Amino acid sequence: MAKIRSVVVEGNRESGYRRVQILFGTNYFVEIVDRDGKVDFVLGAHHTGIKADATEPNGPLQKLIAEIEQRHPENALEQE
Repeated sequence: MAKIRSVVVEGNRESGYRRVQILFGTNYFVEIVDRDGKVDFVLGAHHTGIKADATEPNGPLQKLIAEIEQRHPENALEQE
C-alpha cells in the first residue's frame, strides 16, 4: 500500500496551524505540531520514530538532518 493514506490539518492560515499529519506507505507518518509557539517535527513508523524541535533555524532538527546526511550521503537532497 505505497500511497498517501491520510492528511490531517488542524487550524488554518488565518488563525494559525496547530498540527499537520501525513500518514503514508504501509505504516509511516510525518507530523508537525505547534505547541504554544514551539514547533515539533515527528517522523515515524508505526509506534517508533524520532521527534526534534524545529523552532529555530539551526536547532535540534537541523542538527539531526546534518547527522543523517553525513551518515547516509546517498539519501541527501541536492541543493540547487
